[in-house]
Parts: sequence; C-alpha cells; structure tokens
Amino acid sequence: MIRALVIFLSVYVALVIQEFLPPLPFLDNARLFLVPAIFCYGALWLPYPAVLGLAVYTGLLSDLAFLHVVDDRVEIGLGWSILFYVFAGTILHALRLLRTDHRWEIHCLASGAVTFLLLLGQYLMVCLRREAFHLDGTVVWHIAGPTVAALLLAPVVFHFLQLWPGGFQARTPGRSRLKR
Repeated sequence: MIRALVIFLSVYVALVIQEFLPPLPFLDNARLFLVPAIFCYGALWLPYPAVLGLAVYTGLLSDLAFLHVVDDRVEIGLGWSILFYVFAGTILHALRLLRTDHRWEIHCLASGAVTFLLLLGQYLMVCLRREAFHLDGTVVWHIAGPTVAALLLAPVVFHFLQLWPGGFQARTPGRSRLKR
C-alpha cells in the first residue's frame, strides 16, 4: 500500500520536476521525461487493478500537462494518453512474469520503449491534425533524445524506488518438509 502511494506521488512530483528541467543541449535541446520511467516501475510492481488506476492517473496528468492548443485547435487531445498508458501498463504487467528476481533490465528497456512510443504518438497526432508530415534532425532528436535519456535514467529511478518500504523484500529460501 505504501509503495503504491509513493509511486502515485512520484508521478506527480516527476511531472512537476520535468517541467522545470532545462533542455539537454547535447541532445539538440530535447526534454527529459521522468514520468514514463516511474510508470513502468509501477506497472511492473503493482497488482493489475492498481496498474489500471496508475495508468488513468498518469495519462490524465500527462494530458493536462501536454494539452497543446494552436489557434483554437487542440492538437494533442485530452484522453489519448490514458488509453496509451492503459495499453502499455497491461503489456508491462504481462511482462511481469519475466521479472523473476527483481531485475532492473526489463524496467530499463520498458522505460525506453514507453518513452519512444509516447513521443512518437504525440508527434504523429500533431502531424495528423496539421495534415502535414515534417521530419528532420530536430524532430528525430526530440524523440530519440528523451528515449536515450530514459534508458540511462531508468536504473536510477528503479534503485531509488527500491529504497521505499516494501522495495527489497526478504527472500526466504524454500524449506523442505522433512526435518533434519
């Protein structure tokens, strides 16, 4: 229960923090996204009903933060991130079976994939609304840069969230029924 509350609070705090982080000049001024890494951690650790709640909560906060209106036209609509996070959370929760001994590698790869697909989805949505497809180096770096940053940041997020209550659960070796 405490871990779920920490994850929900971490999503909100990460959304606020990432708004104040400066662009990364070595990645062509791409922004750093913290929320997908925290969401992936929650999707891999929480029970499925909590994952669905986390997906709705994360998607709603992300949609409100990235609501993009140009000339009285909404380009990135409200609600699509909720569907994206529900779909991603369902897949990640299914991948939970692969994480047998609390390894960080699956979380790292999932954070990169979710960040990439989220930014690609936002870019395609804007292109469809504007009815124009423009791809150059800046667009590629604004999608690939945060993906690479998410891959590098995911182990830090994983180990930070492991410090909270219930993070490292003591593993008891299997006991034999036979007494010695």
